[in-house]
Amino acid sequence: MASAFIMHTSDGGESWCREESNTISNLNDVAVNLADNVFIAVGDQGTILRRDRDGLWADVSPEGLSADLFSVAVSVSGMMVSGADGILLSSFDGGNNWRISTDFGYENTDLYSVNFDPTHPNSFLITGENGFIYSSLERGVVLTGSSSDFVASCGMLCSGFPELVLGKDGTGYHIRNEEVFQTGDTVIRGATEIVSGGGRYIAVGDDGYICRNTSDYTWESVPSATEENLNDVSYLVWGVTACAVGDNGTILLSCDNGATWTSMNPETARDLTAVAGNGAGLACIVGKSALSGVVNILPFRGASR
Repeated sequence: MASAFIMHTSDGGESWCREESNTISNLNDVAVNLADNVFIAVGDQGTILRRDRDGLWADVSPEGLSADLFSVAVSVSGMMVSGADGILLSSFDGGNNWRISTDFGYENTDLYSVNFDPTHPNSFLITGENGFIYSSLERGVVLTGSSSDFVASCGMLCSGFPELVLGKDGTGYHIRNEEVFQTGDTVIRGATEIVSGGGRYIAVGDDGYICRNTSDYTWESVPSATEENLNDVSYLVWGVTACAVGDNGTILLSCDNGATWTSMNPETARDLTAVAGNGAGLACIVGKSALSGVVNILPFRGASR
C-alpha cells in the first residue's frame, strides 16, 4: 500500500486500525475538532484530508495548492493550516473548504506550527524558522532575540492561549514571561501540555529524546525505550494516556504523564509524523507515504477534483 499512513483508535490506544488515506503525499500533522470529532490531516504538495464522523477520509485540498503543509490547528469555530514559504490557510465550515490568506505577509518564512486557544478562535500563535513567532495577542511578530527554528507550541490549561514555544535546537521561549530558556541540546520536534497538574509539558525529539519540565525553566530527560527519532506527542485520554510517535513505526505510550514509557508494535516501518487525540480515547496517527523520497519526482497530484 503506497498511500500515506493513517491509523485510528477509539479506545485510548488499546487497539488500532489502519485507514485508507488515498494520497501518496507524506502527511505531516493531524488535529481533531473536539466539538464533533472531525480530524484534519495535512501534508506535502498542499494535501489536506478530512475525516468525518463516519470514519471516511476525503481530499479537501484547495485547487492548485502545491506548498508543503506542516501544521494544523482547530478552535471552536475555525481551523488554520501553516506551511512552507509563509502559506497560511483557514476554514470556517468544519474543514470542508479552505481559504488561502493572501495578506499575512511572510512569504519567505517557513511556518512550522500553528496553535489556537481552543475556546477563542481569534487567539492564535504561529511559529516558524529563524526565530519567527506571530502572536494574535501581540498583533504581530514577537521579538525574542533567538534565531531558533520554532517547531512547536503549547497552551496553558488555565489560560488556554499557547504561550510556550519550543525550538528545534532545544531553545524555548515563554510568551507570558518573555523569557528564553533551554530544554537541552537534543533536537526537539514536538510537544504537548501535561493535562493534569497543569502548567507542565512534555517534549520529544531525536534519538528517542523525551523531556518534561519540573519548573518554568527546568527540564529533565526521561527514559523512552527507543533510540528512534520522535516526531510528536499528544494525549489519547486526558490525564491518563499520552502517546509519542516517531520514525520506523515507533509508538510509545505513557500512563503517568510522561514519567515512563512503553513501546507498542504497530506492525509498520513507516515514519510516523504526528498524533492527535480528543482526550476521550479517540485518536489518529499519521505518517509518510510508502513512496517517501520519490514523491517529488511524480506528477503533481494536482487540482482535478
